[in-house]
Amino acid sequence: MMRKGKSLADQSMMISTPIPLAALGAGGVGKDFQPPRYLPTHKLNKQMNAPMVKEGDWFRPRCFPHKGETHWRQACDREVGYVRNHVGVCDVSSLGKINIKGQDAAAFLDMVYTSKMSSLELGRIVYGLMLREDGFVLENGTCTRLAENHFLITTTAIAEKDVMAHLEFVHQSLATPLDVSFISVTDDFAQFAVAGPKSRELLEQLLRIDLNNEILPFLAVMDVIVSDVKAKLFRISFSGELGYEISVPRKYGDGLMRELIKLAQEMAGGIYGLEALNVLRIEKGFVNHREIDGRVTADDLGKSALISPNKDCVGKIMAARVGLHGAHRGQLVGLRPCAAVKKLLAGSVMVEQGEKPIRENLKGHVTSVCYSPTMGQMIGLGFVKNGRARLGEKIRAVDLVRDFDTLCEIVDPVFYDKEGVKLRG
Repeated sequence: MMRKGKSLADQSMMISTPIPLAALGAGGVGKDFQPPRYLPTHKLNKQMNAPMVKEGDWFRPRCFPHKGETHWRQACDREVGYVRNHVGVCDVSSLGKINIKGQDAAAFLDMVYTSKMSSLELGRIVYGLMLREDGFVLENGTCTRLAENHFLITTTAIAEKDVMAHLEFVHQSLATPLDVSFISVTDDFAQFAVAGPKSRELLEQLLRIDLNNEILPFLAVMDVIVSDVKAKLFRISFSGELGYEISVPRKYGDGLMRELIKLAQEMAGGIYGLEALNVLRIEKGFVNHREIDGRVTADDLGKSALISPNKDCVGKIMAARVGLHGAHRGQLVGLRPCAAVKKLLAGSVMVEQGEKPIRENLKGHVTSVCYSPTMGQMIGLGFVKNGRARLGEKIRAVDLVRDFDTLCEIVDPVFYDKEGVKLRG
């Protein structure tokens, strides 16, 4: 209905008057500008006196110190020992979880991932890479086929928003005709890692079912019941040990974790936090956002084989450019400090012995470091030019700001169980 005395053009102008962004963002500062996200077990973590650390939007427990432990490393080493020797449980609900559905869901994922997701069997899981349009790696994660036209993909906690934006771009710009929809379900589910030599035993006791390799092989998923609650059990491992992840609706998360901790403690294990999680993945040579920083390619990571030669995908042509692979680029390697003081700092740059640490001489950089109780020393991951051909050679790690300079041995990035026997056990 037109207002009396106003033309249609005048009323149109009134309706379309711009609203200042400042008005829309009023009060958007501090915590209100980036609302915190909490794990389903946040209350439990606080009760256990876990120091919290912010990772992306999420507050996660750094470790779970025991009485008498005066340094976080003591707690971390103990928690790593749970997983390597017995069983550990960890809240990994912050992992990005995105549902992909539709008649063309498989074709859409073939465009998004470097490997062929349309050939994935029902109930199976595969590790995959996503590339940006320029050929650089956007993210890595898992893809699970839950039904013929239903997939669940995972991302790191920090990259979830970037992946959602990328999916939207691909759908709107490159795959408009495809019948596909996707939505983040990260906050809908609580998900817990159960890892270690006794993880199968713990879950069989919890679920009262047999979980041998024929019933649930590595990289498979099955529906289970936990105290009358429907759940999904994924056979995956981010630690390199026999491992699983169990997923339930978020409201059941706190109760399930308390039961998992109780069962783990009965098996000489317990709960572990973000520090131990990081140590476990570095020991196994698994990469996360510290390595996938927007500047690396599949070849840099040693994962060129994941780019299928039998299909196209976003970024494939650009990834084949001469400048994006070869010995002149930094390649993922492991690093062992071998000087008298066996210390290593993330962020250090790599230079040859006897050379000055100036830009022209840089050969790479250190991305992740930890003290490995399994190896009995500090270890790290990083990128070194032509690194895969230099295993066994020595190189310096230097940080002028922190007055750090040490000698390192270039080694394979997988420090622990290179053949993957334990996680397939």
